[in-house]
Amino acid sequence: MPHNFSANTALLLPQQLEVQRLLSKKGKLEHSKIDTFAMTTDLKDDEVIVKIDKFALTTNNITYAAFGDSMNYWQFFPTNEEAWGHMPVWGISTVVASAAEDVPVGEQYFGYYPMASHLKLRAGKSSSRGFVDTSTHRQNLPAAYNYYTQYDETGLNSKMSDYHMLLRPLFLTSYMLADYLLERDLFKVRHAIISGASSKTAYGSAFCLSDQLDVKLIGLTSSRNKDFVQSLGCYQTVATYDDLEEIDPSVPTIYIDFSGDVDLRSRVHRHFGQNLAQDCYVGSASNMEFFEQSTSNQGKTQFFFAAVHYRKRVEELGAKSVLKGMSEKQAQFVERVGNLESPWLTLKYNNGLEAAAGVVHKLCLNEARADEGYIVALP
Repeated sequence: MPHNFSANTALLLPQQLEVQRLLSKKGKLEHSKIDTFAMTTDLKDDEVIVKIDKFALTTNNITYAAFGDSMNYWQFFPTNEEAWGHMPVWGISTVVASAAEDVPVGEQYFGYYPMASHLKLRAGKSSSRGFVDTSTHRQNLPAAYNYYTQYDETGLNSKMSDYHMLLRPLFLTSYMLADYLLERDLFKVRHAIISGASSKTAYGSAFCLSDQLDVKLIGLTSSRNKDFVQSLGCYQTVATYDDLEEIDPSVPTIYIDFSGDVDLRSRVHRHFGQNLAQDCYVGSASNMEFFEQSTSNQGKTQFFFAAVHYRKRVEELGAKSVLKGMSEKQAQFVERVGNLESPWLTLKYNNGLEAAAGVVHKLCLNEARADEGYIVALP
């Protein structure tokens, strides 16, 4: 029987919520539009409605949209408009209506959301720590994106809490990539070149690697971001893209690509030749063609997907062990990035979906500053 619970579990009459959402034009992600639709609070068993309080915006979100069709990211939050999609973001929400026993009104959850004021979920496998969205349309999508965890970071409305929200989803890839490379002893090379070195996920990986191996980490970046990348201190050497050919090609090298630049990739393969042990492509917001070509070049190019490696390590070591190691390293990383005296990132706060559209536009056109992190709060 459909029902709806308030904070004191009293039954309420069904209501209509006006939901505001920000949509992205497929194929032209810098173009956005805001529209509204009605959502009823008349809930079925285990359904909940959350109000999205705030979320982070990074290049990673542009990547989700760039791979929206090929990797099914558009399917998480259907829009019913063929030309427009919901760009997924990571953020925090508050439950405003619930028909799920272990998901009380007023509780806050960290998870995967659309850029919208509200979202209806089906809370399966719920507990005091969180739940899994078991909505029919998400059953065949990657499970890692369907978990909603109780948000209990210290100082919920503090800047450090916002650093956690911003970096947590990125750090999963950073940590798992480092684990993948360490497990293979970095293919026994002496140099590891990381392109897109100014990206948060890239230098998160460098942070995880820098104190664990005797391999020279070389950050490859644009001239505009060279000073910033050097200031991080987690790369032993920093070079610009124009300087690639000045790196010694006789040294066994692995290329870890966060840029997705097809021409740069070709230059790397030409310059290092047989001394290129592996070309590990981690993802890009800029070039779908690169993804499609990622298995060429005699098998040296491999696409890295963090969720796949995460499942492998959980099977081998158990979830508790994997999460413990990742949480400890993440805490160290967040503390360093948000250091009060010398932060790697300055948080920039934006209010409302119109402001969010402006940030998306800036990220799509590569106009965002490397030393800034973007938080969007919704009224």
